[in-house]
Amino acid sequence: MAFHELLPAGIYDLMVASIPYLVILVAFVYFTKKMTAQKKYGERIIEIKEAPLELSNLLKDSAKRQMLRSLRKEKKYVSAISKEINDNAPRTRYHLKQLEKYGLVKSFKLAREAYFFVTKKGEWAVDAIDYYYPQTNWQLIYSRIKRIMGFFEIKRLMPRNKGSQEPV
Repeated sequence: MAFHELLPAGIYDLMVASIPYLVILVAFVYFTKKMTAQKKYGERIIEIKEAPLELSNLLKDSAKRQMLRSLRKEKKYVSAISKEINDNAPRTRYHLKQLEKYGLVKSFKLAREAYFFVTKKGEWAVDAIDYYYPQTNWQLIYSRIKRIMGFFEIKRLMPRNKGSQEPV
């Protein structure tokens, strides 16, 4: 006796009709999982063409990129930032001082600890980081589509000098 003969007719018909939907659901879950998986884009070293050389070199450090992304969301203390990026406080403070030196973040004292936030120049840097160093495939696709559609453009941070011989 065949398996389908053991089941009531309604259940067998429901099973046969739902197989294509089940296949589509499994494919969708697989595709979504692949697209949202963390990628190692941050390990690549990329020259940010729109930034001055010293700023581009500064943003090649993954810890600094994580700090800027973290500070874009909200203002934070050094201890909160170091916990978020899984680093120790002295090293985090060192990186933040470098970012502050280049004008990407600013700080003010509140009680005993410094409170950091992203500046306008820092917002530009985070946009460039999101474009050049996406964290997932979805972010990569989204940033490229925004750029193609004209919704997003990374403008040159500093205008070129008229006498400079930089290649275009």
